[in-house]
Amino acid sequence: MMRSVQYSALPSSSVELAEGHPLLKALFPRSIGRVPPRPGEETRRKRGMDEYILQYCAAGQGWFESGRGRERLEAGSCIVIPPKTPHAYGSDDAEPWDNYWIHFRGSQAKRYCEALGLGKEKWLLRIEPSREVVDCFEKILAAYREGHGWEQLLDASAWLNRLLTLLVLGGRNAGGRSVGGVERSIRFMKENVRRKLSLEELAEVASLSKARYHEVFRERIGQAPMSYFSELKIGQAGEALLSSGETVESIALQFGFPNAFYFSRVFKKTMGMPPSQYRKQYGTP
Repeated sequence: MMRSVQYSALPSSSVELAEGHPLLKALFPRSIGRVPPRPGEETRRKRGMDEYILQYCAAGQGWFESGRGRERLEAGSCIVIPPKTPHAYGSDDAEPWDNYWIHFRGSQAKRYCEALGLGKEKWLLRIEPSREVVDCFEKILAAYREGHGWEQLLDASAWLNRLLTLLVLGGRNAGGRSVGGVERSIRFMKENVRRKLSLEELAEVASLSKARYHEVFRERIGQAPMSYFSELKIGQAGEALLSSGETVESIALQFGFPNAFYFSRVFKKTMGMPPSQYRKQYGTP
């Protein structure tokens, strides 16, 4: 038996409530739905919509058209369409998609699109098919089935934030061999946190050139690889300061620092205080 379409939209009074509420006006779903597999179904909007549109292909195949022509959608494909943007999308005839969609507004909507790397006519994102992403849609649908008061709006807003966060992280993880190399190097850092590692050694673990590794690492993690490794060292050294009675010099040498003076300087730069003060402030009374 064919599953029915699921749909829920906020009445104008609830939209006004969300736009004026300090916890909701940053981001909230205006409407949401799910269209089960239906061969050949399509939607065309010559003038777009007044809000952002997110379409997620949970299974099957579909297509999307914009000024750049037609692009194929498959499980894990996601499109985010800005307001007032002409577009069209639809289901494949042979293998129709299982499609979730959401229209959303708020001051943070544009920032999420920027974090997704979308804009300038680039609206398609491909991630690994995710049950967790689907669960977020289902949670928002469930919230709006209960009603459209501020409690349901707050719940739906929280799940929308979670959904977009998952897409941001999924997009960053969809970089193939380069991103996989970064993840390998991070595991290597954690396994060898007490050693002194070089950028060349980490790039070799990632199977990338030194320059490419540094570039991809910054894109993926948000900081340089050696800075990340230094903070990892300091974090674990801080744990050692609090869990043992060893001297600062002994801990410095254990984590690959040449002496206590240099370790203390790096520790203070990272944690905002020298090791001795850190131990005194956070150690067991």
